[in-house]
Amino acid sequence: MEKLLKGKFRKLDNNIFLLKYENDYALDMLLEKGVKSVGELASIMQKHFKANKNDIKMSTGDFACTTFNAHTEGGNHILARNFDFKEAPAIVVWTNPENGYKSIGVTETDVVLYGKKPDEKENKNHLLIAPYACMDGMNEKGLAIAVVEIKVKPTKQETGKKPIITTVAIRAALDKCATVDEVIELFKRFDMHDSLFANYHYQVADASGKSAIIEYIDNEMVVIYPEDKYQYLVNKYSTPGIPCEKAFGFTREKWLAEEFAETNHIMDEKRAMKILDRVKLFYKHKRGYMITSLWSVIYNLEKKSCLFCANMEYDKQYTFGLDYPEE
Repeated sequence: MEKLLKGKFRKLDNNIFLLKYENDYALDMLLEKGVKSVGELASIMQKHFKANKNDIKMSTGDFACTTFNAHTEGGNHILARNFDFKEAPAIVVWTNPENGYKSIGVTETDVVLYGKKPDEKENKNHLLIAPYACMDGMNEKGLAIAVVEIKVKPTKQETGKKPIITTVAIRAALDKCATVDEVIELFKRFDMHDSLFANYHYQVADASGKSAIIEYIDNEMVVIYPEDKYQYLVNKYSTPGIPCEKAFGFTREKWLAEEFAETNHIMDEKRAMKILDRVKLFYKHKRGYMITSLWSVIYNLEKKSCLFCANMEYDKQYTFGLDYPEE
């Protein structure tokens, strides 16, 4: 197999792999062309990289997840997130595009490798799609974004704008946006197409302390701003009064409210990580596999750093910046 992936890739521990991504992943071309599905994204990337069709895919599944924002006593703003899914190692991805902002984001091996071992040479080309598989991240301007699933009908907007899918929208936000307002304007420019069999909403936060939730109700984009600067996401609509029979996360929501009342939303990264520990998920899915918190991350939007752990190993935490950590 011809080696197409540039950059560096290594195993940090059994639950974390690090990828310094140096290929041109053609975001501007994608945004100009538009993309309506994960399959279409994979096909475009296969042609762009001249890769075998089996090299570039993305798998799907039922995500859970929790996010919240807060600030530290020193005035730094943070965005915290658990990514809950079928047990698999995390991949931390660094990108530094010529026509965009430097960023750090996170995906996981099953999404891009669909069960194959990430540290085997013949599987490296599968990582070519990694920038478009990140579920959260932060860029050099201190803009952070994370996505959470809602178990309702996928958004399929058809207003005549260029189409975009969930993970391409996340990548565009990280590469192109410095503020929450810029992310909102970016999302408004496109017709959202949720191609992972569910509906998705997003929490975005920036270094000024501003936060917003973007969600789609009956194919209409809704932006929710916090009443007191702070908000969170679980697996239900944040817009009041919208029914969702399969909504869940009510216990996590209750616990978050308790933690926020106790701390008044003022906490350092260590305390925020303890909250993520409290709201983590660990249970057996009806299909037989285990759902766990694959990673927990605290993005510090002033320091441009993140506190990170994987597979609920809260006693084993790493701090990453916007530059790939050399060995």
